[in-house]
This record gives sequence, structure tokens and C-alpha cells, in this order.
Amino acid sequence: MSVDAAQIFRSAVTLGITAGLAWLTARVVAASPGFSDSGESVRSELAFFCTVSWLVTVGIVHRLARPVNPFGWLLILVASLMLTTEWDIPGAATAGFLSAAVFSVGLLLAVAVPVAATWTVFAFPSGHIDSRAERYLLAAGALVLVGALGLVPMLFFDPQALGCSDCPRNLLLVLDDPDVAATSARLAMIAALAWAIVTMVVLAVGLVRMSPASRRARGAVWTIGFLYLAAVVAHLVMSLDRGFVGGSAAEQALWWAQLVGLAALAAAVAFSLLRSRVMRRGVTGLVVDLHREAAAGGMREALAAWLHDPSLLVAYPVDGTYRDVHLETVDVTPRPGRATSRLVNDGDEIAVLVHRPGLLDNPDELREVVTAARLGLENERLRAEGLAQVRALAGSRLRIIEAGDRERRRLERDLHDGAQQRLVGLLLGLRLLRASIGKDQPEVARTVDVAEAEVQGAVRDLRELAAGLFPNVLVTEGLAGAWEALSETLSLQVVAAPEGRLPTAVEATAYVVVATAAAHGPTTVRATCDGGWLRVCADVADASLGFSALEDRVAAIGGRIELTHVDGGSRVDLALPLRLDVSPDAEPADGVRT
Repeated sequence: MSVDAAQIFRSAVTLGITAGLAWLTARVVAASPGFSDSGESVRSELAFFCTVSWLVTVGIVHRLARPVNPFGWLLILVASLMLTTEWDIPGAATAGFLSAAVFSVGLLLAVAVPVAATWTVFAFPSGHIDSRAERYLLAAGALVLVGALGLVPMLFFDPQALGCSDCPRNLLLVLDDPDVAATSARLAMIAALAWAIVTMVVLAVGLVRMSPASRRARGAVWTIGFLYLAAVVAHLVMSLDRGFVGGSAAEQALWWAQLVGLAALAAAVAFSLLRSRVMRRGVTGLVVDLHREAAAGGMREALAAWLHDPSLLVAYPVDGTYRDVHLETVDVTPRPGRATSRLVNDGDEIAVLVHRPGLLDNPDELREVVTAARLGLENERLRAEGLAQVRALAGSRLRIIEAGDRERRRLERDLHDGAQQRLVGLLLGLRLLRASIGKDQPEVARTVDVAEAEVQGAVRDLRELAAGLFPNVLVTEGLAGAWEALSETLSLQVVAAPEGRLPTAVEATAYVVVATAAAHGPTTVRATCDGGWLRVCADVADASLGFSALEDRVAAIGGRIELTHVDGGSRVDLALPLRLDVSPDAEPADGVRT
């Protein structure tokens, strides 16, 4: 938990304000023995101020722990309203020139704590209320408990006229009419009673409908809120005859019940903070272990174990799609039996978890996953993005090679079907011309013979050029046939060759490597297909052999080539993948490495 100076300053100011309100309340209560809701018992007063302090403490700690979460302010609001409920007694005169204002505020907010406490329950743990029905319910509670039960009766209530000569003046007084004040207060109490009952029903239904994970997160707070409102309802029922909510001796048990409920509410929030802290440490330990082991895909295993969901999947946003750390596509669409949770940090989506329903309904758990596992998840996301870029680069290199091979094949066809055919036609024409020349024209015959020899040489050169561009036999007969044809013109012995056809880029690359080796000297070649790889071993009787020009071509299709010099010659070990979509960093088992 990092705390900056601004947070400490705001917390200090908040603590100072609430301490000032508590000091004022203590003076008011001390000046009016027996008028306080807590009665004349020192133990009750001590419990009251301890509960207020407890709420403020938890609220400030929550603010420091989660600065962007406004929930801590709600606990401080409840504590502040608890203090103001003690100001509607004669002791408010001790506030000096503020006596009338303090007394009037006490009258207005005398029954405001229940609606603030309900707000706190509904807003836990995010600090926000997303349900429109709950927002309407809170607005109705404020209108009834503060407006109808606090403001309206006070417009017609003059405590001094009713015999309270020590009471300060009611600043809200418009017309002194005790009957109107009592009638309006009684009607407002009935409305408040109905509101509290409806709120209890909403809490009870919400508890029943909560998923197991959500019940673990919010169940305690909602249960405490339900029990607290039950005490409020009983208090209102007992006060209906009087027309106002008081603190008689018969209602002390209910007052204690409400006090315990508010203290328990703060305790539940404190426990949630502590559990989140422990949860964060647990995930942090897992992340540290993962970094120490540098295990690819380890975050999924760690989170699956921590969240007790072996089927959990972790998907990262890569190039507009969602993929795991190995770039396998992951379906993140919610569907029956599977839910998704998006992990966001500072507005950026880090990952999406696909898990069993209800697993991360608790916002606290989701937030702790983001906070504690963010480094490991971002590391894997960057690894997935890097792997995608490497694969894209390898794919582009492969496409360039395939495009070059296609172009060379096109040129070979053009030479064979175009220029070569023209030269062959010219050669036939020369032979026909030679046959028509008489014996009395020896000079012309010799000239035709020279021209015919030149054309034959041009045809041979053109055939060699075409074969060098792209051997047509490689297209028609495959790698084995192309090597056999090559052995007719070069000193090449083929001991073993793969049967059947291989990917075009693989056949072309293996052919070019062997042809380059055979061009340097007598070569013996052996080739097999094993474990998804084409393995070629060529022994060349030349120690000066080099393949620097072919290394990029081999690497572009994910292959490996190694050249070693042995016994006055060279050995070429070549491994090419038979699937060109394998990872660029994959290694053939017992295979060749650069």
C-alpha cells in the first residue's frame, strides 16, 4: 500500500474535523445529563464514542488503502451523523454563538443515521451503487428520514414554548403549532417504518440471490445491515405512540443493538481489508515464484490454483484477438457455465479471465488479482505480443521466399516456353536450311554449321539458366526426383531421400542447400523425415564450404543449419520443419541448432 503526502494530509484534516465534532458532542452530552440517547451511563457514553472512533478509523484506513474508492467516506459520514444525533438536547447551548445552529442541525438529522448506514451497506465494497432500484430506495429514505421526519416537524416545533427554557432557538421554526408537528412526525414515522421494512426485504432477497463468491464478499455486511435495520424498525414501532424517536430507558436495548450493528459494520469492512491484504500477499508470492522459475504460461496455473478453478483460462489482447501465452485463440464470450472477468489497470486491459460463474463476483478479489498479479500478467502479455510479432515476421519472411520461388518458377517457364522454344525453332530452321544447300556452296554450308552450333550452345546455356532459377523436376517429381536429376550433372550420391511430397518451401530450401554443397565437390546426402522435421545430412569433400548466403533462407522457414569441418571435408546438418506454422523458437528433438 503506497500512501502519498496528499492522502496523509486529507486523512489528517478528516481526523481533525471528526475529533472537533466529537469534542463538541462530548460537551453537549456532559451539559445535559439524562437527555442523551445513551442515557446517563458512563459506560454507554464510552461505547458510543468508541464506536464513532472505530468507524472513523476504519474509514480513514480504507481511504489510505484504496484512494480511488470513496467507500471510506461513507463510514466517516455515518460516524459524523451519529455525533449530530446528540445535538438536539439543551446541552447544545454550550456551543456558544453556534448554539442555535448546532441545535437545529441536531433536530434535522436526529434520525439520519439509518439511511447513511443503508447507503454504506449498498455501496460496499466499491463505494458506488450501480442498481437504480437501490438508488431510488436511498433517495426515498433521505426524503422520509431527513425531510418528512426531520425537517417538516421542526417547521412547527418550538421547544422553548413547550417548556424547554434551556434549549437554544430552533432556526427551522416557521410557525409554532405542536399539533401539526406531532401529527406530521407520527405520519413520517409510519413512512419511515415502511421504508425500513422494504429495505430489509431488499437486503434479504439480495442475500438469497447472491452467488457464493459474492456472498463471501458482501454477505457479512448485508447481514449486519439487515439486523441493524431490524433494530431500527423495533425502535420506530416503540416510538409511534410518542410521535418522536427518543431514548427512553425501555429503548436502551434497541439503542445498544444499533450501536453494536454499526460497530460490527466497521469490523466487517476492516476484515475485508485484512483479507484483501492477505490475498494480495498470497498472489504476490505466487508471482515471485513464477518469476524465479521463469515458467512460460505459469500465471494461468498459479491463478487457477489460487482461485480453485482448474479450468480457468487467461487470455491476452493480441492484434485484436484474445490469445493465451502460447498464442492459442481463447474464446472470451460469456456462455452458459463460463463467465469472464476483464482485468484493467489504469484504463488498459491487461488480460481476460475465463472461469466458472460467480468466481470473481467479489470486486475485492478482482481488484487484488489486478494489483498483485499485474506484473506477471503484463509480462506474459508482452511475451505473447512479442511471440506474435516474431511469428508475423517469420511469416512475412516465408512469404517473401515463396514469392521469390514463384517468380523464379515463372521465369523458368517463360524461358522454357518462350526463348528456349524460339531458339529450338531457329535451330530447326537452320537444319532445314542446311539440308537445302547444294554441294557447290561449301562456304554457305560452313556458315550455317557455325550458326547451328551457336544456337545449340545458346539452348544449352538457356536450359542451365532455367534449371538454376528453379528446377522444373522439383515441381513435378519432388525432392527425391530433383536430387536424382541433379546427380546426373554434379558429383552427388543420394543415399536416402524422403518419400512423398513436402511443403514447397521446404523442398526448395533443401534442394538449394544440397545443390550448393554438390557444386563445391563430391557430396553424399542422407535425408529422413522424423518428428515433424526433415533432417538432411550432407558430407562434402571440400573444407572451404560456406552457407552464409543460405542461413537467412533456412531461418525464415524455422529451420536450423550447422556446418562442421571433419577429415578434410565438411558436414552439413540441416533441419527443416514440415509444418511452417510452428513457433520460430521451436527446436527439433536432438536436432540442429545454429
